[in-house]
Amino acid sequence: ANSFGILEEFSRKQRTRLRSTVGSGCQHVLVKVTAASLLGVTNLYKMHACKMLSRCYSTNRRHTKAVKLVTRAGAPLPSQYKGVKPVADRVCIKIAEVEEKSVGGILLPSSASANKPTQGKVIAVGPGKSGEKASKMSVKVGDSVTYSKYAGTEFAVEGVDHLLLKEEDCIGTMEGVDVSSMTPLGDRVLIKCTEAEEETAGGLLLTGSKEKPLTGEVVAVGPGKDEEAMGVAVGNSVMYSKYSGSEYEGADGTQYIVIRESDVLAVLA
Repeated sequence: ANSFGILEEFSRKQRTRLRSTVGSGCQHVLVKVTAASLLGVTNLYKMHACKMLSRCYSTNRRHTKAVKLVTRAGAPLPSQYKGVKPVADRVCIKIAEVEEKSVGGILLPSSASANKPTQGKVIAVGPGKSGEKASKMSVKVGDSVTYSKYAGTEFAVEGVDHLLLKEEDCIGTMEGVDVSSMTPLGDRVLIKCTEAEEETAGGLLLTGSKEKPLTGEVVAVGPGKDEEAMGVAVGNSVMYSKYSGSEYEGADGTQYIVIRESDVLAVLA
């Protein structure tokens, strides 16, 4: 899409600049990735920057003593303000804190929670869209929701992280962290992914990396977009687009994916 094209162009220029700097023997490289949104793909740019710096550092260690990546969290709200009032179809969410310990009390490394649902509690909602595309809000204050990973604008109120995003970026409502209990919003579909086969039909054991199946069973569907009926139903076995949706892992290790109905390619017979 256009935003990815712009991102690639931006990162290519930055990569060239960094290579020339590191290659000339610079002793310290400092990259600041601000919270300002680059067409909603700021976090994707952060990943580009991390990989880019890693390559520069590994290939130029003789010339470089240290490489740092500095990121900024959500900008703090000025102290005279205690909250926000969303407009139109915006939603304000208080971001849930990440558990730092397991049920057994074991400290979890930061990477252990990387694939957990991006979740929070709705603390304020706008009145909804107006005009020709007028619509009522489907989420309400107090709902626990999971939302798209790179959506919205983060900010902090008295040190607590919050997020402002459009209602359409809310994927579903759920209690707890088990994605199997999710109720999808809008035209989204919750699918239990088919497990990759360990052996072929002839009984040969498959080794190495296995191609991830693009099929699964529908376990929950949203009410539909703009009150249009959904074309898939709970219990359907479906095939979906390869690069669509948001992937989650259930409490029992089962893999799930939430996609839009338009990303369903076929119902399997």
